[in-house]
This record gives sequence, C-alpha cells and structure tokens, in this order.
Amino acid sequence: MMKEYKYKSKVSLTFFFFFLLIIEIYPLNFFTSPPENWTAYVLYVKDAKVTVLKNPSDEADTLSFVYYRDKVLIVEEEWQKFGWKKIVYPVNGFIHEKSLMTFTEKKNIDGRLNNPVEENEYSKWEWEIIYCKNEYVFVKEKSDNASATVGLFRKNDKVLIIKEQLNFQGVWSKTVYPDNGYVKFSEMLAGQNYPYFAVGVSYGALHVPYEKNLKNYFNPLGGYFEYSRANWNFGFRIGYNYSESSLTTFFNKTHQVYFHILYRFLNLFNGKLEAYALVGGNYWFSSFQNTKYGSVGGYYNIEKDSGPGLITGGGLIYNMSSFYLEVQYILFLSRQAKFGKEPAPGEFSNYNTLYPGSNHLEVIFGYKFIL
Repeated sequence: MMKEYKYKSKVSLTFFFFFLLIIEIYPLNFFTSPPENWTAYVLYVKDAKVTVLKNPSDEADTLSFVYYRDKVLIVEEEWQKFGWKKIVYPVNGFIHEKSLMTFTEKKNIDGRLNNPVEENEYSKWEWEIIYCKNEYVFVKEKSDNASATVGLFRKNDKVLIIKEQLNFQGVWSKTVYPDNGYVKFSEMLAGQNYPYFAVGVSYGALHVPYEKNLKNYFNPLGGYFEYSRANWNFGFRIGYNYSESSLTTFFNKTHQVYFHILYRFLNLFNGKLEAYALVGGNYWFSSFQNTKYGSVGGYYNIEKDSGPGLITGGGLIYNMSSFYLEVQYILFLSRQAKFGKEPAPGEFSNYNTLYPGSNHLEVIFGYKFIL
C-alpha cells in the first residue's frame, strides 16, 4: 500500500510539472492574460543589417532597418510567438530573436574585434515603466495639448516611456508601449507602486520530521495568500499546511496555520528570478494514534495537542508574468507536544511525547492579482 501511494505521488508530481511547462510555452491555450502582462528589456543587434517587419512573419512588410550594435527596446508578452521579438524603440515592429544579443555578448564580441565598448550614437536613451495615477490620461501625437489624441491610459495602466539624452524628464514624456505618443508626466505615477494579492498552492516534495525516527507518510499540502506592493521588497503571507508522519503503527498528523514575512533580497534577469528569506510563526494542531489494535474497536484513542511554533526559511521564485513557480525551504520548530494523559505509577496510558516540527522543501504554483 505504501509503495502504491509513493508511485501515485510521483506520477501526480510529473503531470504537475508537465502542466506548468505547457502553460509557459502556450499560455493562451489555458488562460486569458490581462493587457499589462508584459516585460521590457534591452537587447543589441548582432548582424550587420537586420530588417524590422510589420508582424512576426518572414513574408511581412519591411518597416525599417537596424544595424550591428544598435540598442533596441524589447517588449515581451507571455503569448508572444517563439522565435520573434517585438521592438518598440527606436522603431516599432518585429525582428528574429537570433539576430539579437545581450549586452554581455555584445561586450565580448567588441573585445575580440577591438571595437569600443561604449554605446553608439543611436543608443543614447533610457527607459522606465510608470503607472497611470489618474482615472484616465490622454495620449497625444505630439508634446502639445492641441495635438491629436492617439490613445488613452486608465488608472493603474502600465506604461513604457523613453528618456532620451539631453531630453530630461519634464512636463511631457514619450510613451512607446502600449501606445506610441506623449503624456503629461504630472498625470502619471513614476515607479511600480501598485498593490497585489498572490495565491499559491504548495506541494511538499521533501518532508523530514523533526522528531527522531519519524518518517514522512503523506507529502505536505497547503496554500497561502500574499499581500505586497510592486515597489516593496517585503511581502506578507498567511496560509495553511497539512502533513503526516509515522513510525510502524504510530501516526502523527499536523495541521498548521501560519503567518510569514518575506524579504526579497535578490532580483535577477529583469525580475524573472527572485531570491527571498522568510521568518514567521504558526499555530499547529497535532493528533497522534497507535493503530496496532484498531481492529478491536480502536483500543488506542486519538490524542491531540496544539500550540504556537516558529518558522524560518527561504526560496526562489521564477516569474511567468502573473503566474509564478516557487521552490521554498521551511524549517518549522515547536515545543514538545504531549499526547494522552500522563499515567500514574502502575497505571496504563497511551501517553507519548514528540515534536510536531519538520523540514519542508516545497514546490509552489501561484498567480498574482493586481489591485
């Protein structure tokens, strides 16, 4: 029975990871993503002369050209076709991914060719993501109220702006995505300051009970709600976890309700990968039973205890726009629980003491809801 359970557990976990892989590659087949689910980053042109096309197709019309070492601003949507990149500055169109390189790759090539590492004359600009703070903001064709209106941003819309050299941040800002035009900077909110909730579902791939000799019997399952803001390194989680451990006919089942404070101390690959540490507390509820004589009317009763505990740990988060995948280590420490009535001299009792605490290595799948 134990072998069959472990086999089913491994099969379920395999299908779970396969499902996550399909979501990452073909997300539109499963979910509808809101318009703000995009990321922006800079790449450089690898080839001598590269065409920028109207749409992601080799047969599309040519809009413009970019050249070796040109700096281009990319917007990537989670449903974007594999092999293509969408350029939003200095031109707007599509280009083959194979024709682009990172700054590190560019620097290495320039070093081998004895080229100066500095950005060329077409690359004197920076970019920033801002959010609309008003109920709506008009996008103008030129930096002038009298010019034509070409778009509209609503409250909390995510906007990509360009800051060109010698064109410092002033009354007007040039937007390049999702609409190309100009907005009054005073009507926009600089920085990513929106609040969000996250919902995560956890599976304990590894469970090592703190009590000596106890072994994992049921891989932990749980979930949490998290509240944070986009410009915070801190997050607050409240959640639930359930696990089971055993030794021959002795079984311990533990429920815990917890509260964590997270601190994200490392951000890599333009926010795709985050590392964090956590600390918090919980309240646990444990039950203990010897099932050896269960067939004769449950000779040993289920004994219970509960109390507060301490939790610490850390993990890694891989962001897939609003979805994310997380690997988390948790150390749960508690006082020694007492199960059953302590017997008087010569009296029989099912009295036992053990630690409900444990080590968990969890895989978490979650989704962020922007408020």
